[in-house]
Amino acid sequence: MNKKHPTVQDEEGNGAAEVDRRVRRTSHALMNALLELAVAKRYDRITIQDLLDRADIGRSTFYSHYRGKDDLLLRGFARMLEWMDGEMGPDGPETPRLAPVAELFRHVGQVPAFHQNLVRAHMVDRVYQVGTAQLGKSIARRLAAWPPERRPGTVPTPLAAQALAGACFGLLRWWLDHQRPETPEEMDRIFHELWGGG
Repeated sequence: MNKKHPTVQDEEGNGAAEVDRRVRRTSHALMNALLELAVAKRYDRITIQDLLDRADIGRSTFYSHYRGKDDLLLRGFARMLEWMDGEMGPDGPETPRLAPVAELFRHVGQVPAFHQNLVRAHMVDRVYQVGTAQLGKSIARRLAAWPPERRPGTVPTPLAAQALAGACFGLLRWWLDHQRPETPEEMDRIFHELWGGG
């Protein structure tokens, strides 16, 4: 848990690593506060002051990182997907999966009330749009590292990646709308079987 996340300035000894850790702690505290509050009250009624009180963060600190509550949500979701992608392992044929589908479904499935709150607040489409863009970048990078015979035919990699990312979020919406009938692992298998590269 105390794993160090170095920055490029670490070796210069100017404290950049400590600043980086503080920023991560702040972001983590704010996202946890948002998740907790969204279980107890409607998303559109959560105020910045609610977030500050729950996370024990000052207003100036909040606005030095985020433009508002929606910005916190969308950037936090993109960072989560980036982290999940990193946890899958290196790019290339040695990592058989293309996207962290099981991890994403498992995480979202643990907070169904939060997802429903975003639906009621008309925020879920924006979240999925950001998620599709972030996942598309990760998929494009992984596709480019695979041998040509494992890629989707003659479709350009960026286009294929965007289509696959969209398909993932389409499956996620179906899964949630149908009360999560399959396990996250089964949805991961379905996604990878549908795209046909595994």
